[in-house]
Amino acid sequence: MPATEAGLADHGDLVVLLEKKRVLWGRKRSKLSLSPLSPVVANILQVAYYRGPLVTRARMLESRGHHVTSVLGNDEAFGLDAAVIAAADSIVIGFSAPHSVRAAMIHWFKQHHPNTPVVVLRFHSAESFPEADGGTVSDDPEVWLAAVASTLKKSG
Repeated sequence: MPATEAGLADHGDLVVLLEKKRVLWGRKRSKLSLSPLSPVVANILQVAYYRGPLVTRARMLESRGHHVTSVLGNDEAFGLDAAVIAAADSIVIGFSAPHSVRAAMIHWFKQHHPNTPVVVLRFHSAESFPEADGGTVSDDPEVWLAAVASTLKKSG
């Protein structure tokens, strides 16, 4: 849609609007993230089942200072080099696959990498994943980010 259809007088107005959004986003982001020179808090391996949540969670974890390696689905996770998994300080399993798919992923990680804590994002509060080291209902980012941090503290 051309800028004039959006109620903007010309290209200059659009540039000003975009600059204001960039400044606001920068302020908001600076409250969330560490300085670029801060050390990585932890290496997180994320298994997601849809690209949108994968990208969103990776950005949120990165805003907390974590280095994130993300894979889409169990098959990609099974295919990871063992050194990549071994480098992870924690593993986060997304909520968008059936319980049995996520339980199989957790079980596989606990069999092959028993010392790496696994945090599972649950679809609803009635779900149970006994092999996971931590878990939470994932609809509130502050809650699941806190669950990741808590699991890292316990394992550290």
